[in-house]
Amino acid sequence: MRDLDMTILDASADSVTGNQLRAAASHFPTGVAIVSSVDNNNEPVGCTISSFLSASLEPPIVAVSLGQTTSTVSHLIAAGKFGISVLSSSQGGIAAVFADREVDHYERFAGVRWRPGRSGVPLLDNGLSSLECVVHDVIPKGDHFLILGHVQALFASGWGSPLVHHQGTLGSLKR
Repeated sequence: MRDLDMTILDASADSVTGNQLRAAASHFPTGVAIVSSVDNNNEPVGCTISSFLSASLEPPIVAVSLGQTTSTVSHLIAAGKFGISVLSSSQGGIAAVFADREVDHYERFAGVRWRPGRSGVPLLDNGLSSLECVVHDVIPKGDHFLILGHVQALFASGWGSPLVHHQGTLGSLKR
C-alpha cells in the first residue's frame, strides 16, 4: 500500500474554509474553457473557467459558475448572452492569459483568433467545441453566481485532446 499524504478533516460545515475546499476539489480534474460575452460597447470580454456543465439536455441548458467579483460576470449578465469555447491541449497559453486578473479584457483578446457567433458573442478559434447561450437564470450562491444558459447554437470539432486542470496545473488527456 502506498503512503498517502492526506489531511483528514473532522470538521463541521461551519469550520471548512474556502482554501480547504479548493484543495479537496483540486483532486477532481476538470476541462478548461473560456466563457465570453460583450461589454456595453460590444467589445469582447471573457475569462478562463473550469466550472462548466451540461445541466439539462431537454431543453439544452448549461451552467457556469463565476465569482461575483470577476470582471466578466457583470458584462455577461448585462448582455444576457455568453459563449463557451472548450480549449484544446495546445491552448494552455490562452487559458493562462484569460485567467490572469492583471490582464484586461482588451489585452486578453489581442492576438487571439476568434470569431463572433450568431449572437455576436466571441468564440475562440481552434477549440474543441463552442456553445452560444442566452442567459436563462442567474442564481447567487455565496461568493459566486451560478449562471444557467439556454444553448442556442453549438459547434463540435470532433476528436481532440482537451486541456485539463488538475491540482493547479494545466495538462492534457491523450487518446
